[in-house]
Amino acid sequence: MDLVTLKESLDFIDLVPVDIKLTLVHWGWLALVVFGLFLFGLVFYIRFKSTRLGSAISRLYAINQEVEQDALNFFYQAWPVLESVGGVQIQANIEWFGERRKVTLGAKRKISGRRAHFKVFREDMSFEILLFLTRKAAGPESLSSLVVKTFINILEQDLVVKEAEILTSQKRLERYQMYVQHEIKNIAQFIQLLSDQVKQVPNDIGKIRLVDRLHDSLPVMAKRARKTVQHMQNPITEMYESSYIDIRSIIQEVVAMYGLDSKIKGSASVNLSRPLLLEVFKNILGNFNDHPSSKEPVQIVINSAANGEMVQVEIIGQLYGLQNAMVSERLFEPFWTTSESGMGLGLFLARELLKQFDGQISFEQSIKEFKFLVTLPGLVS
Repeated sequence: MDLVTLKESLDFIDLVPVDIKLTLVHWGWLALVVFGLFLFGLVFYIRFKSTRLGSAISRLYAINQEVEQDALNFFYQAWPVLESVGGVQIQANIEWFGERRKVTLGAKRKISGRRAHFKVFREDMSFEILLFLTRKAAGPESLSSLVVKTFINILEQDLVVKEAEILTSQKRLERYQMYVQHEIKNIAQFIQLLSDQVKQVPNDIGKIRLVDRLHDSLPVMAKRARKTVQHMQNPITEMYESSYIDIRSIIQEVVAMYGLDSKIKGSASVNLSRPLLLEVFKNILGNFNDHPSSKEPVQIVINSAANGEMVQVEIIGQLYGLQNAMVSERLFEPFWTTSESGMGLGLFLARELLKQFDGQISFEQSIKEFKFLVTLPGLVS
């Protein structure tokens, strides 16, 4: 720009009235203030959302620690956190060691928001989740999506932990089986040694001395033998030898074994393994002995289909307002128990044994009662 052009510009500015100049200055400052307030509000909003995000994620991890990484409890208790970041409703199909349940949390009405689908599974555990979110929260870049991803990741981690716990427990059982085998060997060696000593006794005085020694050692070995026998399992070959069996007689034997007060109706025959069926009903009815729910007798109803293809056994117990204590999806979970003396394997083993001959077991409950429904192949199957 030359000096002439600059002078002409300055002359033009001088021609602008003073009041217009002041107005332009005021509007300029106002624009700067508004822009500054906008930046301040934007920073405050981002900070607020970040704090809210961090709080929600921290709460999810805290809940997971509180429930000791239990996937089922975490799923139920995490919903308020998801709801706080835009969750409207969550629908889930849960399969937990053979038990299936549909769960709906949040709004009960028909949902119009966007939805996200997830499936988390490990062996006999799975969650198929349909999560409804507000449109604002459903955006892929929204902060809420990070909370949802954290929720799914924690759920996956909990299933991995549960699977590892089961594998560890199975290894412990294998080591315990080795211990039982070792005990059997020790008892057999003791019997062999005793037999050799009896053969070598020269006279009556020696026999008296041997009896005195046995007076101290035999009770100890007898106690070890009883303990070992209690935990021994029937040989596999015996477990699968089929024969014609009256189901009523099997159940009566187990009821007498546990001293259960019961009422048995009906009768039916099957061609299955007696030892295997005995183990099935011992594991089921043993729970009525370990966890009595009322003083009423256990109702057992045996029905045979008209075509002879299947036999159903209903084992019914009374609740008397204690239905909340029956966590149906937990019943068949291995190593889960409310008993201090139990191992949490009874119903799990019953279901696994029934699978060997296409049998099934399911659980139902109402306000006043609960029941196990055992389905067995009939004579015509």
